Amino acid sequence: MNNFMDNYVDVATRLKLAFERWPELRIQETHREVIEMPDKTCFIRCIVTIWRDANDPLPVIASACEVYPGRTPYTKMSENEVGNTSAIGRGLAMMGIGANKSIASRDEVQAAQSRQPTQLAEVVPFPENGLAKTYPSSKQLGMMRGLANGKGIQGDALKAYCCEVLGRTILSTNDLTKQDISKVIDALQITGELEN
Repeated sequence: MNNFMDNYVDVATRLKLAFERWPELRIQETHREVIEMPDKTCFIRCIVTIWRDANDPLPVIASACEVYPGRTPYTKMSENEVGNTSAIGRGLAMMGIGANKSIASRDEVQAAQSRQPTQLAEVVPFPENGLAKTYPSSKQLGMMRGLANGKGIQGDALKAYCCEVLGRTILSTNDLTKQDISKVIDALQITGELEN
């Protein structure tokens, strides 16, 4: 059986090949930022610019994101370095160096596979009136979390609380609609405890 990673070329090898092809190659980290997602997870986005030589009229600009803080002993406290290495590997692949079939690094592919949910979210059909899901506002999310925190309901306990109030399973609070959050806020404001 042929593994899709069999033809993978690691970043160190890509870099060696690039320097052989362009001896005056230059790489610079041109931007780095921390991005906070709506679910409060954070990423470091690293952007690099790669010049083939000092007169390169069209340098390659590549980026990669790394979970922050890192979740393994190899990435924790090295998130920026890992992100830059991934960005460099992507840039070199865009230049045709080591891009056999994939631009993603082996670590990126394995990390993405490890983040895949083991359980799929419940399929919620569109309402009969055909309207799409209405997403909650950041104020609604903040109010829900604030009320829940005040009652000592956090993390998985908040998710379980939402499931109980709504009478359905959710994988995360990101699955909640504007109407769902309103119901949870109402329940938290009343007592904070479920009525059975």
